[in-house]
Amino acid sequence: MSGQPLHVVVGAAGATGRRVVAHLVAAGCEVRALTRDGRSIGHPEAELGAADAADPAALVAATVGASVIYHCAMPPISLWQQDFPLLTDAVVTAAEAAAARVVFADNTWMYGRVGGPMTPDLPYRPVSSLGVLRAWLADRLQHAAAAGRIRLSLVRAGELYEPGVRSMIAGNVFNAPGPGDRAFWFGSPDLPITPTFIDDFARTIATVGRADTSDCATWHVPHPEPTTGRALVASAAREAGRRTALTAVRGRHLRALGTVVPLARTGVELLYQFEQPFVVDGAATTKAFDLWPTPYAVGVRETHRLAGLQHSFP
Repeated sequence: MSGQPLHVVVGAAGATGRRVVAHLVAAGCEVRALTRDGRSIGHPEAELGAADAADPAALVAATVGASVIYHCAMPPISLWQQDFPLLTDAVVTAAEAAAARVVFADNTWMYGRVGGPMTPDLPYRPVSSLGVLRAWLADRLQHAAAAGRIRLSLVRAGELYEPGVRSMIAGNVFNAPGPGDRAFWFGSPDLPITPTFIDDFARTIATVGRADTSDCATWHVPHPEPTTGRALVASAAREAGRRTALTAVRGRHLRALGTVVPLARTGVELLYQFEQPFVVDGAATTKAFDLWPTPYAVGVRETHRLAGLQHSFP
């Protein structure tokens, strides 16, 4: 060990955790990447560690010496109710034992229906079972911080996009394989929306973990000016050199689609986000940390490039 503060990423093999490790390593941090089996995640500069993140004793042992613990563990969405509380409680126990800050990779589902841009000071008014769970997890972490057990940074993103991301946007917009494809957009494709480029999410998490000095704070990922679903699909199609028709999938159609598309079953209860302006306001994060978002044209181009690389190496 170099004597620098130790940053431990829990869930380092996931889409977000892997990128958080990359940003921390690039910033010159001492990093321990935790996975269930200690596998390599492609960043040889990071120390590897193995632990069942739902086992408090194992996680305490795996995070000894940590200054910051990044909670990027993401169970399959079908197991959220079962696994997410166990993971989160174990992270709190480990952070308390190490006197470490917790940085939680969060989303915006706890806000529910909103009348304008989502800012970090919005109250929790979830309208879905998954939103209720997210609100409960955030409350649990905030109560631990209020009791002085941990220091806490909640980092919240909108709907994510980039290859390998499971979301209500990513696969439908970017993963169509050839000419004549049809993109499905859940909800209205003409409302303002701020999708989150996953690397912006990871970069914000890593920056907040290094620089946040508050006892408890909520930070939203900075986003470009809002786009629309229709514009995002058109941009992705142009980048891929194809014509793509767009079909808007509304509530009753989504329920029918859910019989054959597993993600659509979850999408039914989250459809409300795409039937209202879905704008995440990260201005306070930009001001505090001088973080700026990736323009959508650049994010779409990079997503297309990475998707091509994935297809080249099956």
